Amino acid sequence: MNKGKIYPQYFVIIGLLVYTIFFMTPSIIGIGYSLTDWNAYNANVNFIGLKNFKEIFVESGRYLKYISNTAIFAIVTTAFKIIFGLILALILNEAFKTRNILRAIFYLPVTLSPLAIGLMFISVFRPEVGLVNRLLSAVGLDNLTRGWLTSVKFAMPAVMSVETWRLTGYCMVIFLAGLQTIPQSIYEAAKVDGANYWQRLIRLTIPFLKPSFMINIVLNLIWGLKVFDVIFALTKGGPGDATDVINTAVFFSFSMGRYGFATALGVIAFTIAMFLSFIVIRVLSRREVEW
Repeated sequence: MNKGKIYPQYFVIIGLLVYTIFFMTPSIIGIGYSLTDWNAYNANVNFIGLKNFKEIFVESGRYLKYISNTAIFAIVTTAFKIIFGLILALILNEAFKTRNILRAIFYLPVTLSPLAIGLMFISVFRPEVGLVNRLLSAVGLDNLTRGWLTSVKFAMPAVMSVETWRLTGYCMVIFLAGLQTIPQSIYEAAKVDGANYWQRLIRLTIPFLKPSFMINIVLNLIWGLKVFDVIFALTKGGPGDATDVINTAVFFSFSMGRYGFATALGVIAFTIAMFLSFIVIRVLSRREVEW
């Protein structure tokens, strides 16, 4: 057999081996533990079937709220990050002197620690002396000032705004990479045919950016469903359970020694992320082929 054909397979085997050991195996073990009463107070681990999942979905409505909060957080932040990232990419794809500097500035939040960003924005949203309330007061909108992170109604939007600010630059970079692959000759031909900017954007740019949209949607949905650090730093899930998500519930369940139950919550988050990712990839891939 030709060694040239076998050689690349070695890299595939190594990759599959690493993936199996460090991803598939822990995931399967985690699913197994989610079906047990594993906890810090009993050395024995007993199989209890779907009891943990029954408690989450049937016996305790608060966990359904955590799942709902997680889904809303993931969908809303993904939408805003993609919208703002696309706008920035379109602007910074134009030829002007400071575009590289501006690209670096808008990407900078991505490189910062989410915990550090959370701690920074606590002071930004502070009720009396926070930057947001000071700006509102400066423009005569004192009636809009409030404790953003202590309000049941506004805590989640405030946390969403921080997450959107943090990762918009990442979406921008993905869109910029997609824009670089679009042949300029297509735009020149469209201009000759009399197409204005908005027609070129809708009929040329957006269709060519379908792979970039798919990458951004899938990654940001997964990150949104896995969110923990920003919320924990800003609100710790409060006030009440207004900003509690699946992973804050996992954290507090582990803190209480309910390891099997916490693992069940993690399995739910993993399942939702895989399901949504599969749907997005199937839908966008089909549309990409049609175009």
